[in-house]
Amino acid sequence: MRKWKESVTRTYSLLVALLLIVFLTGFIDKGKTVTVVEDGNSREMYTRSVNKDALTRELGITGASKDEVYLSTPDLTDGTVATVRRAVPVTLEYKGNSQTVMSGKRTVAEVAAQYGYDTDNYRPYGNPNAPVAKDMTVRIGNLSRKTVSEDDVVQYVIESIPDETLGQGEESILQEGVNGRKRVTNTIVSLDGQVVDKEHVSTELISEMKPLVRKVGTKETVEINTGAISKYKEVLTMVATAYLPTDGNGMGITKMGTRARYGEIAVDPKVIPLGTKVFIPGYGVAVAEDTGGDILGNRVDLCMESYDACMNFGRRTVLVYILE
Repeated sequence: MRKWKESVTRTYSLLVALLLIVFLTGFIDKGKTVTVVEDGNSREMYTRSVNKDALTRELGITGASKDEVYLSTPDLTDGTVATVRRAVPVTLEYKGNSQTVMSGKRTVAEVAAQYGYDTDNYRPYGNPNAPVAKDMTVRIGNLSRKTVSEDDVVQYVIESIPDETLGQGEESILQEGVNGRKRVTNTIVSLDGQVVDKEHVSTELISEMKPLVRKVGTKETVEINTGAISKYKEVLTMVATAYLPTDGNGMGITKMGTRARYGEIAVDPKVIPLGTKVFIPGYGVAVAEDTGGDILGNRVDLCMESYDACMNFGRRTVLVYILE
C-alpha cells in the first residue's frame, strides 16, 4: 500500500513538473504555422509556442537587443503574421539633455514610454503616433491636464409637419420652441504650458430644449437622388457637421453596433430615435445609428468617406426628412 502511495505521489509530482515546464517555456504539443517577416523577408515557420513571448524566445530575440515582435492577431494562432522590428538608434531630448537609445517600438510615444517617459506625465512634441525612424530625434515635454466645464445652449429643433390643407409657403405654429442648456466638461491638455489638445469628458443636459412645432403647406412626398418617391412624416431643420469612421474612439463602431460608413449618421436619440431612416438633401438617404457627446438637440453628424469631404461639408443648416 505504501509503495502504491509513493507511486501516485511521484506521478502527481511529474505532472505538476510538466505543467510548470509548459507554463515557463510557453510550449505545448500542438503546433501551428505562422509567417515571420524579418529584415524585409518573409518565411513560413512551424512553432509550438503558445504566445508572443514564447515565439520571441524561439526566434532568438532577447530583451537586451531591444528588438520587438508584433502579431497580426490578438493571440498567436495558425496563420498569424509575426513581424520582427529591429531596434534602431533614437535620440531622446528632454529639458536640454539628450540620450541615444535603441528601440524596436513603432511610435515615438512608445519609445518615450519605454525609457521612462510615461504617457500620463510626458509627451513627444508633434504627433506622438509618428512612426519611428533610424537616427531620428524625439523632443519630449512635460504634460499637464486641467478639467474645465462650460455651459452652452442646446438650440431647439424645428419640427415641420406636412399639411395639405395649407397652401404652399403657409405655416401654422403649434408649439413655440425653447432652447435648452448643457454643461460640457473637457480636459485641456498642455505640453510645457502650451495647449495641444482638448479631450471631451462628459456632456450633462441641464434643461431639455422644447421643439418648435409647425404645420407647413407642402407636398406629401420628397424626391430623393435616385428618383424614387418616398413619403415622409415630418421635416426637421438641423445643424449638420461631418465626421470620419475613425473619429471618436477610433474603432469605427456605432452605438447600434454597426460599422460607421457613408449613409450612417449620429443623432440625439431624444430627437431622432436610433434606427430611423431619413433623407438629407445633398447627402442622401441615411440611417440614424450613432450618438455623440456634442450631438444634442437639433444636431446631426454625417459620416463621410474622406477628410477632404468632411472639410468641404463643414457646418451647415440642413433639412432632415423623417421617412416612413
